[in-house]
Amino acid sequence: MEFFYLKVFRYDPTKDTEPYYKTYKLPVEKGMTLLAALFKAKEEQDPSISFRYNCRAAICGSCAVKINGHANLACKVQITHLLEKYNTDTIVVEPVGNIRVLKDLVYDMDWVVDKLKRIKPWFIPKEPPPADGKEYRQDPFDHQKIDYASDCILCNSCMSDCNALKANKDFLGPMVISKAYRFIADSRDGAKKERLEEVLKDFNLEWCVRCMECTTRCPKEVQPYENIIRTRIIAAEEGFKSPGEIHAEIFENDIYNRGLLNEMLLPMRQEGLLGAIKRAPFGLRMFFKGKVNIADFFGGHKVKRHEEVQKIMDKAREMKDKVKIKIIPDVHTVYEDKRKSKKKEVQS
Repeated sequence: MEFFYLKVFRYDPTKDTEPYYKTYKLPVEKGMTLLAALFKAKEEQDPSISFRYNCRAAICGSCAVKINGHANLACKVQITHLLEKYNTDTIVVEPVGNIRVLKDLVYDMDWVVDKLKRIKPWFIPKEPPPADGKEYRQDPFDHQKIDYASDCILCNSCMSDCNALKANKDFLGPMVISKAYRFIADSRDGAKKERLEEVLKDFNLEWCVRCMECTTRCPKEVQPYENIIRTRIIAAEEGFKSPGEIHAEIFENDIYNRGLLNEMLLPMRQEGLLGAIKRAPFGLRMFFKGKVNIADFFGGHKVKRHEEVQKIMDKAREMKDKVKIKIIPDVHTVYEDKRKSKKKEVQS
């Protein structure tokens, strides 16, 4: 009989000072999923292993774990496939990344729920219920915009492998922004502005580093990364300016007027007086390191031959309306269904 080794992350905060790994030798059985292997190890070798599960059919999202370094649903992947994919006899199972561990493979879902509450992930109708007593109707093309985003099962696989969330725990994360998009893009919902304002706070859309890990790891092909980009497009269409856009405009004006950025006044112009006060300690460190000039507070100086910079920018602005760079050809591309299990396309 063929065997494999299941190396499981173990940590009990009531008695362990540091996490450790424990390995279980198990037989390779046809059709055995990783969740089934965890059950076998728990029932036959170590009843103290803790992990979440529920539906066992890749529907509820409860059993998400990191498998050999990347997140997936334990009930969805089979042992034989994993051994072949990684060309190894050992499967390493860890809790999802970027979230505090409670015990073994169980993580703190409350932290994620607190983020979700900020974007109100429920339907807020903009019109009273239909008089005929039927459901809220929607154009097929409008429904196509949110079809894939509605499939999210809150498994946190995308949150686990998000590099931006690893660097900044205050970032809402791909799952939360994707869930916000699902309602922002819903033609029947009446809280678009409120949700956009929340998502645009604290550079949330700018924090995405476009590594595509969220979309790559999503077991339901929800396209979290694409939903972040779609949210940015909608925000622009609705007249919202993200902190990144405001920063870019200030940068452009400074280059035109002076030839260089006025870093001394940037925080106040971008975030107001409170934002400037919040960043004052960082500004002082920059000052003592010689990175900013106190004269900039009073307007600063212009670079030499500044008029040539203005001529170049004037020409660029003149050509802006003549040269159209069409990044997104049409609305169908914006909302393209990129899933492998692609549903039938709906034409508007």
